[in-house]
Amino acid sequence: MTQARLAVAIGVHVTNISEMERGLRPIGKEMAKRLAKALDMPYKAFL
Repeated sequence: MTQARLAVAIGVHVTNISEMERGLRPIGKEMAKRLAKALDMPYKAFL
């Protein structure tokens, strides 16, 4: 999945996805749950 598609799926700007991937933006519990749902993964994988 592209960053752009993931951003649309979870309702954030693509810049946020890029910053999370690079470790510049923290991923809180609620964001982890949104990512997990979109990517069909356990949310704890993002924490």
